[in-house]
Amino acid sequence: MSITLIKQQINRFLSSQTPEVISIKGAWGVGKTYAWNTYLVEAKNRNRLAPEKYAYVSLFGINSLAELKFAIFENLIDRKTIGRKPSLATFQRNLNELSRLLGGRRLLPGSRVNLERFGFMIEALAFLSLDKTLICIDDFERKGNDVETRDILGLITQLKEQKKCKIVLILNDENLDDEASIDYVKLREKVIDTELRFAPTAEDCVEIALGTGKVAALLREPIVRLGINNIRVIKKIESLAALLALALKNYDDAVLKQAMKTLTLLTWCFYSQSSDAPNYNFVVSRTSSFDDLNEELLSTQQLHWCAILRQYDNFSMDEFDRRIARLVENGYLNEADIQAQAAIVQQKIDAAGSEHSFQEAWRRFYESFDDDSQEVIKCLSDSFKDNARHISPANLDGTVRLLRHLGRNSVAGKLIDLYIDMRRDEAALFSQSLAAVPAEIRDAEVIEKFTQQLREMRAGQPLREICAKLADGGGSDEEEERMSKAEVAEYVRLFKELKGPELTHYVDFCLSFGRRGTGTASQRNISEKATEALKIIGRESRLNASRVSRFGIRVG
Repeated sequence: MSITLIKQQINRFLSSQTPEVISIKGAWGVGKTYAWNTYLVEAKNRNRLAPEKYAYVSLFGINSLAELKFAIFENLIDRKTIGRKPSLATFQRNLNELSRLLGGRRLLPGSRVNLERFGFMIEALAFLSLDKTLICIDDFERKGNDVETRDILGLITQLKEQKKCKIVLILNDENLDDEASIDYVKLREKVIDTELRFAPTAEDCVEIALGTGKVAALLREPIVRLGINNIRVIKKIESLAALLALALKNYDDAVLKQAMKTLTLLTWCFYSQSSDAPNYNFVVSRTSSFDDLNEELLSTQQLHWCAILRQYDNFSMDEFDRRIARLVENGYLNEADIQAQAAIVQQKIDAAGSEHSFQEAWRRFYESFDDDSQEVIKCLSDSFKDNARHISPANLDGTVRLLRHLGRNSVAGKLIDLYIDMRRDEAALFSQSLAAVPAEIRDAEVIEKFTQQLREMRAGQPLREICAKLADGGGSDEEEERMSKAEVAEYVRLFKELKGPELTHYVDFCLSFGRRGTGTASQRNISEKATEALKIIGRESRLNASRVSRFGIRVG
């Protein structure tokens, strides 16, 4: 049944005083309760709501009919306050009405004496006060174990026939236990007048759940494209999108659009219980547009996930996406971190306007079975010439492996050289890529040439840069070896360049290996050379001798 027809049925139900029972059935999270509340408030605002009293009750944790009856009474509100939650004030008004029926006796909420003395009477009178009430009983499948399905359905019948109430029953019939399901199926014909199957499309859900504004407009397309019909997940996406949009408010709409596209996919995969959603870990491990070319044998389910990602612009993760993944996982983000990546994305978006963009190249490969290997190879080669700075190492690796598969080893080698030449100033790129072997980088020539490039870059690194990395817990064994082989004169120059807290931090780091009496040969060399350099500096003046003495260095 379409959402339009369901809304019509609910509006008909709400506008009539005729006692009636309807059930709204549907899977977890599709928005049954959300839609009911929305239509209820709309009917009230349009003066199309016939009953004058309303009560909403969740059966979660309810273990007896007495509890259910009192919960209905406890949550009873006047029609004009629909849209606001019951409060202590509304409960007190309900108690005052009971007090009047009891002849003016005072009833205090939580008073053990009064509840024990008048408990049975209060329960009976509370039930009597429910004449012509609109009652929503939600979470039917989550009722307590001590109350039977048949008893709840019997009470619903009693409310309809004796109290002239209108009752809506909201349930996930897929989650009913066997006994409850049998009872429900057996008795529904006698109890329920109208059954509505709530199975909205993604288009329906965005109309029901999303607000207005720029962010909502950007979320609509990816939500519909992925077919997300779970309103709880959509509301989670909307909530996280508000945080992300605030952090990216100073960036172009194109950056925000890409962020919303990634956020929608990752949030759906992280929170959805639907078998249609790809596994979250599978998605975040996809780092290349060419991951489908990997030789691992994929399961039928994984092939289904790959198909979804291919249709979603052949989605793969980059560093910007990883920052968004942290938001999804943690519920908060590091604004400075994501803004730094957003600036890089802006550069990529600017470059993507090129006729030979990398995105166009992979589309040429994926979106046809034409015998056009020459055109594919040319498109890939040209895209690297124009956009190497905006192509990830993982996509370089995938491109190289594709070229090898096509028998173009020489072209593959030239692309690797071109890529390294255009990015030779990015040491972090090469070190991080090699750290990801073999998850992201698999081609032997890519690994070999990246390793050689990194080695050459480190060989020419200033001592200060190496020391900064090592002192802050980073760096590599090769950089530690390079520092250990530096001349004492280089240490002297380093320490004299340093000022402020950096000086103390770096000197203490260099001396730390000697103080501990442990470490590798390289670490001991660093400590010995630093000690000798400080002695040389200390001999230059009485002042410097005093300065180095605070590090435990004595000038003879």
